[in-house]
Amino acid sequence: MSASVRVAVFSDVHGNLQGLQSVLAAIEHHGPFDRIVAAGDHCLNGPDPVASLDTVMDTSTDMLIGNTDRDIVDRGASDPDLGDKKADSIAWTRRQLGPERIGVLAGLAFCVEIEAPDGSKLKVVHANPQDVDHHIFPDMEDVELAELVGEVDASMLAFGHLHIPFTRQFGDLMLVNIASAGLPRDGDRRATWGQFSWAPGVGWSVVTHRVEYPYQETVQRMFANGMPHPERRSRDLLRATYE
Repeated sequence: MSASVRVAVFSDVHGNLQGLQSVLAAIEHHGPFDRIVAAGDHCLNGPDPVASLDTVMDTSTDMLIGNTDRDIVDRGASDPDLGDKKADSIAWTRRQLGPERIGVLAGLAFCVEIEAPDGSKLKVVHANPQDVDHHIFPDMEDVELAELVGEVDASMLAFGHLHIPFTRQFGDLMLVNIASAGLPRDGDRRATWGQFSWAPGVGWSVVTHRVEYPYQETVQRMFANGMPHPERRSRDLLRATYE
């Protein structure tokens, strides 16, 4: 047994083409990779949903569905807390994407598993192994965490959704939030992605990378291209927190 396995994972682009391009440049720099996984939330709330989705389709080997991808497909019907701002963003994004790209989002997989030569696995989902909505928090109580990940048969579980990078060991499972390539929320504006590797005698390991990108260009795009509520979206991008 000698072959190594290398996997790049990014998530939560949210239509931020500049963040995505910088992450992909970093992936190319650190490559080559056997698989490049885009873990959902590709389009909504950013100024370039079409270019972002097309770029993800062109560069990733695996694409997963996130909650906002589902929301684009069903016009927000699955979101019990759907507000006017999000509804506006969904409607605008749907107009930009058109039916063919919306169809692509509708057909995305929920998860992907990548098996190493020794049989151990890296599993990638958007939010958690059960659904695309509930967050895995870094300080979640064990009993709550077990409800979401207790049945996972893998060495590592990679996910996004929370937009805050962290790792946490839970029994035999390593949890890795690779956060967001387009909308960080931990106070650091840099885009984030995860580099996963398997090697004989070592097993699976991960390095989380942060990448500088021209976020002011993204802000300018928000105000220039007619997307709804650019003041709110640019504020979220620049604050890079949930506050």
